[in-house]
Amino acid sequence: MQLQLLSPSAISPYDRNPRQNDAGVGKVAASIREFGFNQPIAVDEDLVILAGHTRWKAALQLELEHVPVVVVSGL
Repeated sequence: MQLQLLSPSAISPYDRNPRQNDAGVGKVAASIREFGFNQPIAVDEDLVILAGHTRWKAALQLELEHVPVVVVSGL
């Protein structure tokens, strides 16, 4: 696995993500603003989010140009 910086608009949410945490997006955005990204967003080969939907939404809210992403292949 290799860390990449991608535009948040380049990655997509998983349509059937069972976790709905929109209430936490503001808190995660505040944390990212204060401390930066401490954990990358995990995506598959098609750049669909496997883990990190709330971080992704927070990055969109903050209008970040790039987010750290790890592409997990072979799932």
